Amino acid sequence: MDYFEQLGVSRVSTTLEIKKAYRKLANKYHPDRNDSVEAKEKFQLIQQAYDVIADPKKRSLYLKNNYTVISDAREIADSFWQNAIS
Repeated sequence: MDYFEQLGVSRVSTTLEIKKAYRKLANKYHPDRNDSVEAKEKFQLIQQAYDVIADPKKRSLYLKNNYTVISDAREIADSFWQNAIS
């Protein structure tokens, strides 16, 4: 799933809008407030999405790489060579 959809914001949202959306969802699905198993999983997904799109560097990398986060430079090289060989 797309991280922007996960938080319910658009790709051109400001950092403040992203933070507001995160806080609203985090309050709703936080394990201390919601005891369901689904809430815990949803909270983890929301937190992961926020970690990526709230940071400008990670967000630009996420947008450049077709909405997938590549945290290791070796992954970029591997994907380059796989595309070059194909």
